[in-house]
Amino acid sequence: MVNILGLELTKIMIADIGFWVLLGIVLTIFLKKKGKSVEGLSRDGWMFLWRTQFGVSAITWFADKFGEVMRKMKWLIVGVGAVLMGTMVWMLGKTASIYLLHPEITQVIKAPPIAPLIPYFPQLFGMKSFFPTFYITYFMIALAIVAISHEFSHGVFMRLFKIKIKSTGLIFLGPILGAFVEQSERSLKSKSKLNQMTVLGAGVFANILMALLFYLLYVGFFFSSFAASGYVFNSYGVAAIPLDNVSGFEDIDGLKKVLTSDGNYYLDDGLASQLNVVGAEYLIAYVEAPAVLAGMKGAIIQADDVKILRLDDLRWFLENKNPGDVVRFVTENVNGVDGIEEYDVMLGEHPEDSSKAYLGVGHNEANPRGVIQGLLAKFMGFKESSTYYKPTWNGDFVWFIYYFLWWIMIINLLVALFNMMPIGMLDGGRFFYLAILSVFGSEKLAKNAYKVATYLILFMFALMMFFWFVRVI
Repeated sequence: MVNILGLELTKIMIADIGFWVLLGIVLTIFLKKKGKSVEGLSRDGWMFLWRTQFGVSAITWFADKFGEVMRKMKWLIVGVGAVLMGTMVWMLGKTASIYLLHPEITQVIKAPPIAPLIPYFPQLFGMKSFFPTFYITYFMIALAIVAISHEFSHGVFMRLFKIKIKSTGLIFLGPILGAFVEQSERSLKSKSKLNQMTVLGAGVFANILMALLFYLLYVGFFFSSFAASGYVFNSYGVAAIPLDNVSGFEDIDGLKKVLTSDGNYYLDDGLASQLNVVGAEYLIAYVEAPAVLAGMKGAIIQADDVKILRLDDLRWFLENKNPGDVVRFVTENVNGVDGIEEYDVMLGEHPEDSSKAYLGVGHNEANPRGVIQGLLAKFMGFKESSTYYKPTWNGDFVWFIYYFLWWIMIINLLVALFNMMPIGMLDGGRFFYLAILSVFGSEKLAKNAYKVATYLILFMFALMMFFWFVRVI
């Protein structure tokens, strides 16, 4: 069980949920009783709206202070909006094709293709191996940051282009904090198409800037609070064996021993699934190496009395050993569960040079495919995937802050992408309409394209959900 702030995950979840539920109840009762005495506070169904001139004053000050610079950013903002829209449409099409053409994905990812970004969704949808825990605390703070920066940026460019702002303020839905800028639609539509698109794209542009800011904080926090503490191996040495060479199998210590004329190989539960594949000609199996036979798992943190901090340390250690030497390796669990294991391992002969010592562990690197995966790999390249990192101070709290920064970065990015989809109720809907109108000059064509895009995307969402439901249920 993962420990956060010295408590088990289940306990911190209870504390996290309990705090925000209590805060929501107290805040709702307070607003109901004191709402009439607070200037600008009104109720709209389940929500409370607090209209205040403070937001207008802040927007005006910012627009006056940095207006000259902001005006020069019009084409940048529109360009970023267009790139986000294109990226989101491409991602949607890619996801739809995967769910339609590769139904087996539902066996790996149980979550629906439209999984709501709600607290604890990794636990709710079986995605704990893909995402860190998403606490309500993360959700509430991230939502406030996203909403305020998004709406504030809209307001700044409205002020720059002299678009009438009716009101600004905050939204309270229990403990959930949002923000709004209410503009005059007539005033907005009276401006040039470029200025309208700039206003519409300004919100997501602010979210991208916030994502970059929190990325820098995330990286800075990582380097200031973590240190290399071991070598993570996720594979043993493997080989492709012609099935014609296999003479039999034996079950030993949780592994399946493969007997061949060229020597012995081994399969774990994952590799053993190949035996059910009809028509296969080769079998991928682990070579008979010391690490396999010893059942080594986790991150190697020590070899005899030598601290192993990363791959280079392990290489140096093995280069100074000989085949047949017995080494005590110490490993640490890397999946959030405290655990140290010790293994007395006799080193073997390296397959390519019998004079060198051989342990038989490796680390398979993910191979990025496409532009987006390549960019993500670049952004996360500040840490080595084969290195085991540990906090240098108050470990539980460090992990809590580390994932907090990560979630705020990711949520800002996701909101920016989602909000630029060419759907009627989103900023991207009118942005797309204005783009078509600017290029072709036909209002009829722009309106039809706008409607078709909205219905097509909604249909794709519905289709993916239907196929997911049929295959999972």
